[in-house]
Amino acid sequence: MKKVLLFALGMSWIININAQIIRGSESKQPASKAKTTKVVEKEKEKEKEKPIVIPTPEFINQPYYYDSINNRLINLENTNAQLVTKKKTLGLKGSKQSLLMTVPSSKVRFIAKNSITFIIKTSGDVIDLTNYIKLYKFVSADEKREVNISTKEGMLNDKENQKGKSISFSVKMISPDNYMIQFAEQLEAGEYGFVWVKNMELKECNVYAFGIDWKSSD
Repeated sequence: MKKVLLFALGMSWIININAQIIRGSESKQPASKAKTTKVVEKEKEKEKEKPIVIPTPEFINQPYYYDSINNRLINLENTNAQLVTKKKTLGLKGSKQSLLMTVPSSKVRFIAKNSITFIIKTSGDVIDLTNYIKLYKFVSADEKREVNISTKEGMLNDKENQKGKSISFSVKMISPDNYMIQFAEQLEAGEYGFVWVKNMELKECNVYAFGIDWKSSD
């Protein structure tokens, strides 16, 4: 009887120890899973915190469209515009200087978004980029693109509407000699072009042109 009792007590003790081990291992499993989840979350947070390195333009003094979704730069249309001076009624109605492109629309086109930005690289001697480069919205009509850049009033009133307009923008330095061109308001659908001011004194100058198309849902 004593042997049987001792055997039963021993088996009971072994069963209790095994049960405690099982319970201990079960209680540890959720903790290990929680630790793994926290590690994964921390790694994801680190990836989000990594700064996005914006590409550097290949050429200086040439604006590029910045595709922020894919973090890439897109070339604009590099075309020519003629500087044309028009006198009305022998100058009595004043005169207008216009930039004229003989093609009605740009081949480079973008869908309007909440944020449209451009990147430009300079030679390092630019103090205020807004004094060196202008953005114009051109009017597309009669198989051409045109914008009035200056007007002189005459003795008689001229009721002709102004063609196109200058678009204001702000400039933010993102790295030495590299700048981001931003707009306070969303650009309208239409034809646009960047022009260097110093080149506008010539009869023909380069225009970095692009077009914006509204989506039907906009």
